[in-house]
Parts: sequence; structure tokens; C-alpha cells
Amino acid sequence: MSSPSWQKVFSTLAGERSRTLYARAVLGDPLEASPKEIQRLVDAGLLTPDREVAGELFKEVLAASMPARPQGVDRFFREGRIDGLPRTGADRDALLSHLTERLLPADAELAEPEVNRLLATVTRDVPSLRRALVDAGYLERYPDGSGYRRVLDEP
Repeated sequence: MSSPSWQKVFSTLAGERSRTLYARAVLGDPLEASPKEIQRLVDAGLLTPDREVAGELFKEVLAASMPARPQGVDRFFREGRIDGLPRTGADRDALLSHLTERLLPADAELAEPEVNRLLATVTRDVPSLRRALVDAGYLERYPDGSGYRRVLDEP
């Protein structure tokens, strides 16, 4: 059975009678309650069907309400921007590859100001990112410095 939502738990405990019955159950006092009142506590997940206090309920509800952790390259972004480049080779390569695909057109020669403008959409440290893309072989800088071109994988 899945954990009840925090809204269900709180809405049940908002009622004074339910709150009193739950407090009695937690304290181990006898529950003098109607079957309907007991069922309300069970449905909220506060009690088990055998009238025992669901001891792990609050941990489960808190865990279920936590936002999912980003996976893959998404874990390097905060509010759409990267703070810095990962140090490890595989993570660094995955992020640089992702940024190349996302930001740099495949069939265009770009002047440095244009490359800088595109990279500035995801970082404050444009020169470091541009240099990393060139060093990793994702971006080619022309020898005369006149422009850049995205390096395409050979089919």
C-alpha cells in the first residue's frame, strides 16, 4: 500500500475528535471510537487496520514529499545554469556533449561574440566553458581566430 499524502494526514488531524483519538492511540489509551472514526484514522494511514499506531508514517510521508533528485546531466544545473564543470572525465564529457547539442548549431560558423552569447545562457564563466569545449574536441577554433565551428561526429 502506498503512503497517504501529507494533505490526507493533516486534514484528518485537523478535526479535534480525530486528533484526540490519535493522541489516545499514541499514548496507548483505550480507543472509545466508532468504527467510522477508526476507519477515518486507518484511511489516513495514522492507524493500521488492527488499530496500531503506524510508527513510520511521518517518515514515509516526508520521504514521499521530497522532490526527486535530478539525474544525468540535469544534476549539474541549478535554475537552468551550471555553476561549474564536473571534474570527473565521464561527467564532464557528458555535460560538454549535452551543451554542444543544446547550444551550438551544427552547420554554422560562429564568431566569438556569438559563441559567448550562446554559452552565457548557461554559465557566468564563458571563457572557461568555451575553452573546455575546444579542449574536449566539441568546438573547433579556427587557427586565425576568426571563428568557431561545432565538431560533428563522423557517421
